[in-house]
Amino acid sequence: MTSTTSKAAAAPAALNDETILSVRDLRTHFYTRDGVVRAVDGVTFDLARGETLCIVGESGCGKSVTALSILGLIPPKAGKIVGGSIRFDGTELTTESESTMRRIRGNRISMIFQEPMTSLNPVLTVGEQISESLRIHQRLDRRAAWDRAIEMLALVRIADPKRRAGEYPHQLSGGMRQRVMIAMALACNPQVLVADEPTTALDVTIQAQILNLMLELKDRLGTAIILITHDLGVVAETAQRVIVMYAGRMVEEAPVAELLSHPKHPYTRGLIGSIPRRKPGAPRGRTRGRLQEISGLVPSLREAIPGCAFAPRCGFATARCTTEQPPFEAHGPRHYAACWEVARVEAKSLSEPVGSEA
Repeated sequence: MTSTTSKAAAAPAALNDETILSVRDLRTHFYTRDGVVRAVDGVTFDLARGETLCIVGESGCGKSVTALSILGLIPPKAGKIVGGSIRFDGTELTTESESTMRRIRGNRISMIFQEPMTSLNPVLTVGEQISESLRIHQRLDRRAAWDRAIEMLALVRIADPKRRAGEYPHQLSGGMRQRVMIAMALACNPQVLVADEPTTALDVTIQAQILNLMLELKDRLGTAIILITHDLGVVAETAQRVIVMYAGRMVEEAPVAELLSHPKHPYTRGLIGSIPRRKPGAPRGRTRGRLQEISGLVPSLREAIPGCAFAPRCGFATARCTTEQPPFEAHGPRHYAACWEVARVEAKSLSEPVGSEA
C-alpha cells in the first residue's frame, strides 16, 4: 500500500548532524501595484552536508526567489519573507540582522548568479573581486588575499591565473567569467553553495565543463550544493535529489533516478515528456516524433489559488483538484508529491501526454 505520510509531519523539527540547511513552510511575497505576488508559497526541504540538491521548474515558479530568500537578498521595499523558517547550521536566518547576514553571505553560504557579466564589477579586475571577499571574511591582508585569488583561479582551471587575475571581466569569455564566479563563491570554503542557472548562457561543451568542475570542487571541499535549473538533463547528471516547483509551490520531491523513472505528479511527467529523445537506430540529431508540450498558461500568483495550481493545465484533474489543495505527502520511500490523482498518474505510460485524459 502506498504511504501517505505528510512531509510537514514527517520532517524533523530541528537540524540533525547530517543536515546543514532546513527550510520550513517558506513564504515570500512581493508587493506590486497590481497586488501581492505569492512568489514562494510554502516550501519545505532539508539539505544534507555534501549533498547536491536540484530545484527544477519553468521560469517564474519560485526557484530563484527561494534561493534569494535563503541568502536574505529579497529587496526590502519590493517584498519580504512573510512566513516560515530557514535554519542554517543551527541559526535561524529569518530573524538575523543584516550585519549578521553579511558575515554569512559569501563566506559560509555563497551564490553563483545566472549571468556573470551582470554580477561581476566591470571596473575591478577579477583578482581584486575575489580577494575582496577574502579580506572581508577571512581577514587576510592584501598580499595573502591576492595570492589566494590566484590559487582559486588555478583551482577552477583558468590558464595563466596570474595574468588573468589582473584582467577585467570584459576581457574574459563567458565560460571563463563563470569560472571566476565559481572561484569567488568557493574562495572562503562555504558550507553551502547556491548555483542559480550557472550554465544558462554557455554553450553545451562549456556547460558540461562547468558542471563537472562544480561537482569536482564539491567533492574536494565538502560543500553542499543547491543547483537551480530548468534543465532535467542537468538534473540527471548532477543531483542526488530533486525538488520540482510550480507556481511557487513544491509539487514533487524524490531521489533523482526515482523521480525521472517514476514521476508521480502530472507536471513532472510533462517536464520529462518535453525532453527530446532520439529513436533507437535513428541518425544523430533525429528525435522520435513530435515533442510533448504542456498546454495552457502558468496561473497568476497575484491571486489565491484554492486548489492545485496545475489543475487548469492537467489532464488528470477532477473537480476536487480545483477546490482543495493537495497535501505534499509521501508516496514511496523519500518520494513526495502534491497530487490527488497519484494512482492514475502512475498507471499512465510516460510516453502519453499530460493532457491525455479529460
